[in-house]
Amino acid sequence: MPVLQKIDPSSFLGNGLDGPAYVTNMLDVEASICTPPCECPDCQHGFYASQEQFRPCLWYHGRIANDDAKRVAAGHIQDAQQGRQYLLQRLASHADIIVNRWKKKSQEKRRALLVQTIPELVDPRLALGHFDVQFSGKCVVMYGPNYGELVDWQAGPAHRADIIGFPKARLILEAQAYLMGALHKIVDKILEGVDLDKPAATEKWKLMTKFGFRHTNEVELWSPYTNQAFSAPPVFSIDNLISIAQARFNAVGDHLWFLQTEPAYMRRYIRLLCQGEFYKTIKKDAVGAILTTELFDDVLSYWHWSWIRSECVHVKSAHDRFRDSIHPGAPLPRVYDRALGALELLLVNEVLRRGTRFGEIMPHRPGFSHKWTFKWRPDTGPTSFQLRRKTGASVDQKKLIDEDPLEWCLSQMQAEPDKQTNYDHAIMFAFLEYHLAGSDPKEKARVDEVLYQKLSDLAVCHEMLVSVRLHRPQNEARDMDEVEQSEKRVTWKGRKIGGYLTDDDCITLGTALLRDFYEAPLPGGQKNAIWLSRSQTIRTALEAFWSGLRKTPKMVFELSDFDPDETQASLAVISANLTQEYEDIIHAEQQQILHGIESACIPTASAEQKEWGPNTPIPPAAPLPKTKSKTRPAGPTDGMEELDRALAGVVVDSGQDTPPQLVVTKRAHDMLSLMFANTAEEAAKSIEWDTFAHAMLDMGFCARNGGGSAVVFENTGLREGRAVGGKIIFHKPHPVAKIDPVMLHAMGRRMAKWFGWQRELFGLGS
Repeated sequence: MPVLQKIDPSSFLGNGLDGPAYVTNMLDVEASICTPPCECPDCQHGFYASQEQFRPCLWYHGRIANDDAKRVAAGHIQDAQQGRQYLLQRLASHADIIVNRWKKKSQEKRRALLVQTIPELVDPRLALGHFDVQFSGKCVVMYGPNYGELVDWQAGPAHRADIIGFPKARLILEAQAYLMGALHKIVDKILEGVDLDKPAATEKWKLMTKFGFRHTNEVELWSPYTNQAFSAPPVFSIDNLISIAQARFNAVGDHLWFLQTEPAYMRRYIRLLCQGEFYKTIKKDAVGAILTTELFDDVLSYWHWSWIRSECVHVKSAHDRFRDSIHPGAPLPRVYDRALGALELLLVNEVLRRGTRFGEIMPHRPGFSHKWTFKWRPDTGPTSFQLRRKTGASVDQKKLIDEDPLEWCLSQMQAEPDKQTNYDHAIMFAFLEYHLAGSDPKEKARVDEVLYQKLSDLAVCHEMLVSVRLHRPQNEARDMDEVEQSEKRVTWKGRKIGGYLTDDDCITLGTALLRDFYEAPLPGGQKNAIWLSRSQTIRTALEAFWSGLRKTPKMVFELSDFDPDETQASLAVISANLTQEYEDIIHAEQQQILHGIESACIPTASAEQKEWGPNTPIPPAAPLPKTKSKTRPAGPTDGMEELDRALAGVVVDSGQDTPPQLVVTKRAHDMLSLMFANTAEEAAKSIEWDTFAHAMLDMGFCARNGGGSAVVFENTGLREGRAVGGKIIFHKPHPVAKIDPVMLHAMGRRMAKWFGWQRELFGLGS
């Protein structure tokens, strides 16, 4: 390690540096470089690359002899195993006492116990962020009965992650040993005074670990992704990845359907997108162009989720074919290895894409735009702006973490996931969760609904990427150019397309949408012929926008490698107004209004109001049909048909004329009455998120945080002897946890589509 000499920072080249300053000899730095046995990206997880070692924070402290390295690894393994065995014994006999005693302690008493037991937890030196490690060219076995054994580096095992470089492996083993030892001390402290020879109950502990943990006063279970310390170790499961991608795919597809078919839903979304001073200060053409770009970004999200789902299904097909040939310590079958490599490459680029996109819109949002100045640059693109940081707004990351930890955290999430000097995304999402939990309403509101939903997609993409990289044996890394040339699946055809919309498309479509749809007068007052005419005018403007949005992408697909069926399947998601389902909705709405007009002419009695009221922005619409949506790809789908129809909930005997009512709790019945409103009064009411989530629990769902604002509701098990299952994603409103009527009715339509829910199906229990 180079020798450092402390100097006076005020005299260093006249820069007047703050804090201590040091100098060293560059020849000493070059001499201290420890060349790793391999400098590929995979091996950089175990060794510092030679070039990295020119940075003082990545200097090795020195070299360690092979015998000493072997002794260190064996010692950590022994300590970790002993600590783990002790904890298993104590949990098997006294787990419920541990839980009860811990729950009874206040936050202050818990902190005091931890500080007394493990005082180094509050050592400020632990926050420096760098490790003091020694170099050895040896590796450590990371699986099976030889776990922790020191071995020579070999390309095959190293690139499969069967072995890992000693510098990184030492940190892993040391952390495991320290954690087991620390937990040993904490458990001993909690159990002080307890007769350990007398067994106690453990049922409460078993239930807690089976179903998961949650924050106080919250319904949703913690996400294992952001609360790794309190969750079971993550494992690779291709079925779980397919399920995640399917749920996201369904959610975005439903969102796009509502944007095309529900004017109130579209108006609400435009209002969210155009919030803040930024949109008030720029020209209307620019607002229209940005609006079109944002709406089309949701279309891109749908296509990308379809590609991710398709690649996951391809991996599963290869896995099922070669499952008997997949063993720890052995090379993966080539077909399966290449399938995994393609999926990993797709996911890492998706994380990069979504992180970059988040960074592009973050300065526009109300919570952060006050730190920037904007100058529209139409010469370089309709959504191109020259951004300048305002004077006084920190750009230095060390200052930013103290002055504005929220902006610092969101900035870190835009970083590349493969750079060792960047923070892990999961740590940043955990930091965000912790920061917002302790913030006031004004600070929470800075992360608005738009940002939170984009963070949700970024989080789940990174979670899927981490899961793929946990596969053992690890797949061989692949290159984008090679994959796009060799793979002929629709995913890689789509990846080759550079863009879908022209600048003129963005400006023309966006300004027309604002003028003819968003700013047009809403139908109001009595529902008569004038009301119906205005409603049709607004729908015509909405249809014109989506018809225009299809034109250029259609030409792009036709000029690409997409075949006609793939083109048609891709465009189906933005062709809702061409479907029979949409025509049925419009016809039902018109007939309902005409019936109301006819009834109003009869003076003898007033008909019961079935609409959602004259002042409610949502027009009545029939629930989404239970038949397969036409927005799904046509033709063979490699098992996706079964995934699309993996519905759950209530199964109704089709032989009955009247569906049997299923008894639900009052809380659930009240929620269902608002979700499937029959009167104007019901249709105008919002509902607290916690009330909704508890009602979903009453209906047999469990709720788990899915990253960002996403909450995954999953239904499993048996009900009245019939199998139920499936999952659906809803976004928790932020910063105010209240679901407005527009979103609640949209959620009802989604439950009708995927789970067969309808108001008449449920009855109030006693």
